[in-house]
Order: sequence, then structure tokens, then C-alpha cells
Amino acid sequence: MQKKKSYRKDIDGLRALAVLGVIFYHSEILINEVLIFSGGFLGVDIFFVISGYLITSIIYKENKVKKFSFINFYIRRIRRLLPALLVVLFVSLIFSYFLFLPVEFKLYLDSIISSIFFYSNFYFHYSGQAYGQAILSTKPLLHTWSLAVEEQFYILYPIFLIFSIQLFKKKIKILFYLIILFSLIFASYISENHPSFNFYMLFTRSWELMCGAVIALYHLEEKKRKHYNFLSYLGFFLIIFSFIFFDDPNQHPSYLTLIPVVGCCLIIIDKDSNSSINKFLSNNLFVNIGLISYSLYLWHHPILSFGKISGITEESIFFKILLIILSFFLSALTYHMVEKKLRNSNFISFKKLFIILISTIIFLILFTIYLPSTQKLRYPKILEDIKNQTWFTTKQFFKPCFQRKFIFCSYGDKENENTIFLVGDSIMASLQEELRLLLQKRNKKFIIMTNAACDFLIIDQRVKIKKKFCNNKIQKQREIKIKKYKNSIIIMYLNYKNLDEDNIKLNLFLENVNKYLKLDYNIILIYPTPQFQNNVSASLYELYHKDKKNFLNNILKEENYVNLDFEEFRTDVKSVHESFNNLTHKNLYRVFPELIFCNQIMKDKCLGNSSEHIYFVDDSHLSKKGSNMINVDLIKVIDQIYSNN
Repeated sequence: MQKKKSYRKDIDGLRALAVLGVIFYHSEILINEVLIFSGGFLGVDIFFVISGYLITSIIYKENKVKKFSFINFYIRRIRRLLPALLVVLFVSLIFSYFLFLPVEFKLYLDSIISSIFFYSNFYFHYSGQAYGQAILSTKPLLHTWSLAVEEQFYILYPIFLIFSIQLFKKKIKILFYLIILFSLIFASYISENHPSFNFYMLFTRSWELMCGAVIALYHLEEKKRKHYNFLSYLGFFLIIFSFIFFDDPNQHPSYLTLIPVVGCCLIIIDKDSNSSINKFLSNNLFVNIGLISYSLYLWHHPILSFGKISGITEESIFFKILLIILSFFLSALTYHMVEKKLRNSNFISFKKLFIILISTIIFLILFTIYLPSTQKLRYPKILEDIKNQTWFTTKQFFKPCFQRKFIFCSYGDKENENTIFLVGDSIMASLQEELRLLLQKRNKKFIIMTNAACDFLIIDQRVKIKKKFCNNKIQKQREIKIKKYKNSIIIMYLNYKNLDEDNIKLNLFLENVNKYLKLDYNIILIYPTPQFQNNVSASLYELYHKDKKNFLNNILKEENYVNLDFEEFRTDVKSVHESFNNLTHKNLYRVFPELIFCNQIMKDKCLGNSSEHIYFVDDSHLSKKGSNMINVDLIKVIDQIYSNN
């Protein structure tokens, strides 16, 4: 079958460039300890521009000759996107069943459902799974967020475009320019304080898609074609520059993203040119990679992720390259056997295809319900506690009260002046969910004020706090909120790992404690919790994979516990202990985590786990079990305070 005259090889070449950037970024291949294409994640932004260009061109042309049909458009999208996606999801489900621990597997099944129904951008954002290298490796379907954005665009955009054509006619470009402007300004504005929302959402990405749409309108309306070959050279330079020199997804989309987006636009706008860049992108190798780019995008990330989880790619470039080659092979197979065939209505009617797709979706959904119960039987009890992921990705810690700037979480009777405040950093945040449940049973008012690396300090110029979730403004808001509730309880904690040599921070903390004691508040001081050199979950997970058959026996051996020398720990926290011990007041109460975790099961050691439970999910943040153990003591103290009053 001959290609249409409107077909542009260089567009497929651009797709190839975009997907290669993404693959290099996800593969984490280092040369001299430098990540190749550290900005390769921006390949997704190029895909967005291309989508905006092509979809606008298709709809505009078909509408002009009165041949556009919403139903036909959506059928084409379904044929184009869904079959290949379901194939990848089905295959990855099998591997995930054997590779993931029960907790991880359940989260993975949730991500499958979100991918099927194209809301994975919402899922990953609201489950606290920010896009970045640290989490990419254990989230095989994290890359589907971009498919969700595109599919949401495909659902809404045709309606918007047809309506806009009829209403604005020749002034439609002005409307598009305004959308680009407002979307870009909004994305740039929230990129610092809400990076995850900014990264994942359609509205903050819409300006990229609309840039492609504007180029399409320009080509459709131009009467005489002018070629400026230098545009494609500049565009190519901007893309490669961004791939090499950008390295932080949290900064995008923003005004910085204009560099690769404008670069892509310049290449697309230089239509039918004979520039070297056009010829380079139109060569057979790039075109063929571009043709399979969708399947390649789908396959590469689960394959690389499973390789990382299984440990075969750890510090091995050779195995990473093998997995990339495998991705290309499966992508070519999927393209020729699934994508090409099922796009063709002559090969299969949409009715038959629809039945197959729906059946597959139902099958996958039923599997997500049934499989977790069978998988748990394959693992020892302690592995149910292990989450091979950063602590803040779990709902119990992240949602809904951690990292709030000025609006704090409040539970219980609003009219009750006697309130319990939980104030502090991420370690305190790990207590909040279980403590909330315990206090609800007692009908106590509970307000949570927890932010990363944000101890409760007096606002003072001697300590420069410029973090977005911990600065003087936030500390001031905490103070204002607390002073509204007299005779309340404040639970405080000081992270000894963040102390300075001059103990300025410690002294400020003590000043703060004394200030609120004088104001007749009840203060509960939580003494330092152990902080380990190794990640507890990761260490035990590694132990499991080294010797699965003997894991139960190995975990019973105390030498395999993640531990910290008790005396070493006491030396590290000496200044904090001495300072806390010197405080005296009838309204001052204390909780000692070291009496829970140290010198108990194992003499002269602080433990991160037992044979049945982990107490810490990483090197410092409490697990559900660990937080429960501290909360038992906290509740005893709280009950004592109320009984005294």
C-alpha cells in the first residue's frame, strides 16, 4: 500500500528521536558516572507536539470536506492505541505476579486499571508517585501517564476544535495562542510548589499539544510555501541541547520546556525542505523506529523496570543493552502483528475487535481482583510489610495531610478548643494516620502539621529555611493556628540528623518548647528515633532474593536484622537527650522510642525489624508496625494528660 502524499517521513524520524531520548533516560546508562540524555524524559513533550499537529491536521481536513465523524475518529483512536496497550499489560501482569511482593503487586494492579481506562496520570499523582529516577525503576507502568494525557486530549479536543472552527473561523489561531499562553503561565507558576500535579495533568500539558495545533493551522492555511532550512537546524539543536543539559523532571512543564517544544515546532514547520536535518530524520532507520515508536514506548519501560527489580541490570550496562534490544524486538513484533493488522478494518471489523477488547479488559479486571489473594500465599509474613519503594508513595503516609503549606488537616469536633497537634517533619508524618484512628475512637480533636525536613522552630533569622514546604511563612502559620487553641497538647520531635555544629537549631527548638509551656500548653516530646545506615525494606528484600528457599530460616537469625549499635546511637543523640532531660515543667511529657526499638530483642542494638515485622520502611521512616508501637506510648501519655485535667 502506497503512502499518502501528506505522509511525512521526518515526523516519524522525530518520533524516533523522542522515543530514543525516553529509552536512554529510563535505562539509566551511565558513562563516566554521567547519565546519557539526562533530559530524555522531554521526548514525551515532543510526542505531545506531534500529536497536536497530526490530530489537528486530520480533523481540520476532514471537516473542511464534510467527512469528519466523531464516531469514526474515536474508533480510529481505539484501534490505534488500545490493542497494543492491552498486550503489554497482559504480558507484564504475568511477570509482575512472580517478581513483586504482595503490597507492591496490589499497587501494580491498581496501576493496570488506571492504564486501561486512561487515568493513570491522576492515579500516579494522587497516590504520591512523583516522576523521577528513584521511583521509575519500581513502577513498570509509570510511563502510561503520558498515554492518559493524550487519550484525554483525544476525547475532548475534537469537540473543542469543531466548535472553535464554527465559532471563531479565521480567528481560531488567536484562541489557540491564548490557550498556549495561559497554560504555559499556569504550568510555570505551579511547577515549583506543585511539581507532581504540574507534570501529570492535561491542562498544564495542553500548551504543548496546542503548539502542534498552531503549526498544523499554519500549514493548512498557507498559500505559498517558504522554506527556511535553518529552522530545522535550530530546532534539532534545541532538542538535543535539552536532552543533554536538562535533568530534573520536576522543573517541567514550564518556560524551560519551551526549548524542546519550540525545537520540535521548528522542525515540523520546515515542511518539505531539503535540509540535512530533514534528510537525517527521514532515513530508513529513523523512520522504522518511528513507526514502532508507540509499541516501543509501551514495552521498554516495563522490561527495564522488571530487569531492575529482578536485579539483573544492577550495575550492568550489558544486560541493560540486552533488555533494550528485547524491547525493540517485541515492539517490532507488536507493531506488525497487532498494531498494523488491527488498525485495518479489512482484517477485522470493529464489532469483532470491540468484543475482543472488552473481553480482554474484563479478564484483566477479574485478575486484579483474584490474583492478590493467591499471591500472598507464596510469601512469608514479614514480606507483606516490605515495600520496595520510597516511604512517601504509600497512602498511609502521603495522603492527605503531608506537605500541606498553609491549610492543615483537622479531625474531630471543630468546636472543641482542646486540641492535639502533631507538628514536625516526615518522621512525625509517619505517625499521623495510625494516631488519627486512635484519637478518633476517643473523640479527640486532632490537627496535623507535617512537612518534609520541617521541625517546629521559632521563626528566627539564625536558621535560614528556604524550602518550599518549610519556610518562615509556614512556621508562622503553624504558630497562628496553635495559638487559637489554648490548653491544648502539642506533640513535638527534633530530627537529630539535621542539627548544626553550633546547636543553634537545638537551642531554638528548646526555646520553642519553653515558650509554649509558659503559655500553659501540654507538650509531649518524642525523643530521637533510630536512623539506620541501610534501607530496612531494601536490605530484607535483597536477603530474600539472594536465597528464597532459606529466607524464613535466615530472617530468624538475629545477625540478619537491620541494626544500629545502641551506644553509637546514644552518642549521636547525646546533646538532644541532655537538653530534653534538663527541661522541667508539670505540663511536659516524654516518649522514648529507644525503649521500644533498642536493647530489647537484641542486646546493645537498635533494630529496624523483627522476624515477623519491619519497624522502618527505609532508613528512618516508621512502618505501620513501627508507628503503632510508638503510638501506643503516645496514647498512654495523652490519656494521662486528660485524666490529670
